[in-house]
Amino acid sequence: MDNLAAGYTVLIVDDVPTNVMLVQAILKKEGYRLLTCDSGTKALRLAHDKHPNLILLDIMMPEMDGYEVLQHLKSNPDTNDIPVIIMSALSDMQSIVKGYQLGATEYVTKPFQREELVKRVAHRFELFSIKQIKQELENTIESRDTLYSVIAHDLRSPLGSLKMMNNAILMMVDKDQVSPEVFEMLQMMNKTSEEIFLLLDNLLKWAKNRLKKQNVYKQETDINSLVSSTAEIYIPMATQKGLTIQLQNMDKELSGFVDIDMIKTVIRNLISNAIKFSFEGGTISIASKVEGDFVVISVKDSGKGIKKEDQDKLLKQNTHFTSYGTNNEKGSGLGLMLCKDFVEQHDGDLWFESEEGKGSTFFVSLKALS
Repeated sequence: MDNLAAGYTVLIVDDVPTNVMLVQAILKKEGYRLLTCDSGTKALRLAHDKHPNLILLDIMMPEMDGYEVLQHLKSNPDTNDIPVIIMSALSDMQSIVKGYQLGATEYVTKPFQREELVKRVAHRFELFSIKQIKQELENTIESRDTLYSVIAHDLRSPLGSLKMMNNAILMMVDKDQVSPEVFEMLQMMNKTSEEIFLLLDNLLKWAKNRLKKQNVYKQETDINSLVSSTAEIYIPMATQKGLTIQLQNMDKELSGFVDIDMIKTVIRNLISNAIKFSFEGGTISIASKVEGDFVVISVKDSGKGIKKEDQDKLLKQNTHFTSYGTNNEKGSGLGLMLCKDFVEQHDGDLWFESEEGKGSTFFVSLKALS
C-alpha cells in the first residue's frame, strides 16, 4: 500500500466489539490510520473533531441507529463531504435503498468477505489520492502562474523603457551617417526589444488571466481610433521587413463598450503575427465594418498562411501550437490564446480564414454601441 495510506483515516462505527476488532485486523494490514467508536453519538463527535476520510457505519445500534447518524452527517456542512460505507446485516432491498437515499457511498452486507471490504475501502482511498494529487498539481500550477506574473511585472517596466529608447535612437540616427552594418544592428535591436516586450506583456496578462486577477474595465470607446493608433506603432517594424500597413474604413467613428488595454493587446498580437508571417514586400490590410450588433475588425496578410492540418489546432485551449515566421521568427503560442480569452470576455468572437501560401485573415467581433 502507498505511504499515503498512513494519512488516510478510517472511522469504524459498530456497537459489537468483535465486529470492530475484525475490521481493524483486516484494514490495519493495509496501512490506514484507524479510529473506532461504539455509538452514533460518539461517531458524530469524532466525525466533527477528527474529520476522517472514510466512515464504515453499522446500522443496528442502540439509541441512535446508523440511518440517523448518516442523516446527521449529510446535513452538517462540516461532515457532509465524508464518504460513508454502510456495513449491515440488513440485506433487504428496502434497507439498502434507504442507505443510498440518505447519502451512503456504498453498502456492504454482513457477513462480508475480507477481499470485498479491502477493495471497497481501497477504491475510496484511490479516489482520495487522485483528489490530493489533483489539488497539489493545481497548487503547483497556481504557484507557477504567480511566479510568471511577478517576473513579468518586474521586468515589464525596465524593458518598456529600453524599447522606447531603442525606438528613439533609431529615429534620431541618420541612415547615411552610419555604416549599413550599424544601422542594421540598430534595426534588429529595435525589432527584438519590441518582440520581447510583447512576449512579456502577453505573459503578464496570461498569468493574471489564469489567476483570475485580470480586471476588466469597459468604457465607451471609438474602436476605429483604438485600432488605428495601435496599428501606427507597428509601421516602423513593418517597414523594416519591407511591408506596408493599410488602414481601410478607419475614418468613421464606431463606438463600442470595451476594455481599452485588452483590445489593444488583441490588435497588437494580430498585427505582430501578420508581420511575422508575411513575406517581404507584402501588404497588411486592417479594416472594420458593422455587422448587425457587432463591429468586426479584420487583419489580413498575404503571407505564408496556415497548413490545413494545423488550422484546427490554432485556437484550441489544450493545444500548444507555434509556427515559425517567414524570417524564422518563433512565437510563444500565448498571443492568440490571450486574444481569444480577451475577446470572449467582451462577448465577442475570434476566428480566421487561411490558405497555405496565400495568407491569413483574422477577424474579431466586438459588441457595437448603437
